[in-house]
Amino acid sequence: MQRKRNIKLIVVLVALIVSTVLAYFFTRPADKIKVDRTIFAYEDPAGINQVVFEKANHSDTLQFDGSFWRVNDTYDADPQRVSVIFAILKQERVRRKVAKQQEDSLQQAFEQNGVHVTFYENGSAVKDFYVLGDDASKMTYMAERPDEQAYIVEIPGYRSYLAGIYELDVNGWRNPRIFDFNWANLKGVDVLYPQSEKGFKVGFDQSFYQVHGLAETDSSRLTDFLDDVSLLYANDFLDPKEVEKYKNQVSVEPQAVISVYDVGDKAYTLEVYETLPNNREIIGRKDSSDYVIFDVSRIRKVLRPKSFFQKKESADLK
Repeated sequence: MQRKRNIKLIVVLVALIVSTVLAYFFTRPADKIKVDRTIFAYEDPAGINQVVFEKANHSDTLQFDGSFWRVNDTYDADPQRVSVIFAILKQERVRRKVAKQQEDSLQQAFEQNGVHVTFYENGSAVKDFYVLGDDASKMTYMAERPDEQAYIVEIPGYRSYLAGIYELDVNGWRNPRIFDFNWANLKGVDVLYPQSEKGFKVGFDQSFYQVHGLAETDSSRLTDFLDDVSLLYANDFLDPKEVEKYKNQVSVEPQAVISVYDVGDKAYTLEVYETLPNNREIIGRKDSSDYVIFDVSRIRKVLRPKSFFQKKESADLK
């Protein structure tokens, strides 16, 4: 008797499994239908030498000039972000189609706020698609055209807001490094404090750099200072409209002016103004033209008084 019951139970279980599988295949929603997960990826981007980002009212272009990437043929591009966008291009995968009820609203959003990204190899377009981001949910949507099927796209295993890099403007693509020099092309550094006598000049003296006017320079501190100057990065470059809200900070004399000279005697300058109301950031002006936001902690490392570099045996450092 028990054996018969067990057989019946097995038969019922098998029937339930079969019916469940059949129900899945015949009733699954449209967005579960299998799609090519690599439709927006490009496996080998090594030959790409131009990327165009077209938005509703303007476009920005990344162009490789044979040595460096440039933005709009005006600024050096951030090499790290250039590397990131190509890494994303190789690895981005479709997670699923968007829900049916989202399609109409997403089409309108693609047309109004989407970014049309086109990748070129020697003048020929090799890949293009539209990108739309939802910053609140950190969702990235892509479509081959605004009126075509949209998909949620991700890099499997990573919680990354992929749309963020596609949505960057010209300032977002600029190289954030303020003084792009190395030891081979550095001639000297001047730091001027208009309202004090703590300024100093750094120049090459026989075998290494020295702070002029000191009996003996602490070479370790000077080396750290020069590294901090060469690795000074901006948080953000400001457009003219953004500068307007900081007019109180930039309408006064700068608290410091840093000038870097290369071996060809070309000067690169940074005027440092006042700390912003949040006390975490500070505003500066690069080469008398571009206003820039920095972390206060980074700026403090390059605004040293002359006495900071005096060797301990010769002076009481503060």
